Amino acid sequence: MISIRNLSKSFDGKPVWENVNLTIEKGETVVIIGGSGGGKSTLLRCINRLVIPDSGEIVIDGQNILAPGTDINAVRRSMGMVYQHFNLFSHLSVLENIILAPMKVAGMSREDAVTEAKQLLARVGMSGREDADPKDLSGGQKQRVAIARTLAMHPDIILFDEPTSALDPTMVDEVEAVIRSLAEDGITGIIVTHDLRFARRIASRVVFLADQGICEEGTPEQIFDHPAKVQTQRFLYRSRMYERELTPDALDLYALASELRAFLHRYEFEKKQEKLLPVLCDELLYPVLKHSEVPAESACLRLLCSETSSRHTLMIGFRGIESDPLAEPYLDELNLTLLNNFAEFVFSRRKDDGWEVCIQM
Repeated sequence: MISIRNLSKSFDGKPVWENVNLTIEKGETVVIIGGSGGGKSTLLRCINRLVIPDSGEIVIDGQNILAPGTDINAVRRSMGMVYQHFNLFSHLSVLENIILAPMKVAGMSREDAVTEAKQLLARVGMSGREDADPKDLSGGQKQRVAIARTLAMHPDIILFDEPTSALDPTMVDEVEAVIRSLAEDGITGIIVTHDLRFARRIASRVVFLADQGICEEGTPEQIFDHPAKVQTQRFLYRSRMYERELTPDALDLYALASELRAFLHRYEFEKKQEKLLPVLCDELLYPVLKHSEVPAESACLRLLCSETSSRHTLMIGFRGIESDPLAEPYLDELNLTLLNNFAEFVFSRRKDDGWEVCIQM
């Protein structure tokens, strides 16, 4: 069991969080969510003392690991950590990455370390890749090797710092399946993530950090479906929205379509929705923002994704135009036909500073 008591941390006199209290039972998978700069990773690093808090206690199985004289190396031998960018040694093979710590730290013979490493690779679905170089692996494969390397030290607790953020969305399921199997084996997991769909699927309990402390905690259903705090409700709403300000002189349609696609892939989506994004850029944004005579001054684009379905909404506010952006001189019948082919419906409405186009995907 892990008991965090009245923990506080500041940097340069500015509090990150104050008087944090949290109990994590053996075998739980606790996911920590929150906004950027809210101290999620700092809290994780305090648990294995990579960061020293200003005050408070972290008690693991009855031992305060912040107390003077604590053998932190002994504590860390029972606590693994998996990082966002894998941290594999690029000059070593997959097998050599896994056997290094058991041999150097735990004193295991090479023969025993190799035998166990092959078993661990099988467990994470990487049998037959013992001799591969890390550079030849996909992101999901690298993360699974990193987890196998952590398991080689037989930890009771594993800390995961953004384990899916460097992965293509199609690879998240690979890592999720491995982490789920660890929970089934009774390993305690503490995960920091910004991927809320991943958090909902993997957590037994969710902790939301905000306002320099724990704002709310509960089951995934409580936090994501019935949040009690206004701060939590606002955070969840904002987390589902991609927002960009666009101007005619700094319009990179290729980059924009790529960013929109990456955001959409975090949620349920249909192929025609993905195909809509470049059409949106070419057939609406470009004609309105780059019109030779009456361009819009700027545009605010918002993509709001549903957490539970593939029904998503695009809203684009064009500032500084008098005419309907879905009509001449901006769009013709061909433009509208292409948009309507990939959208459920499209409509426009007058606003105080211009026009807004709404697209139901």
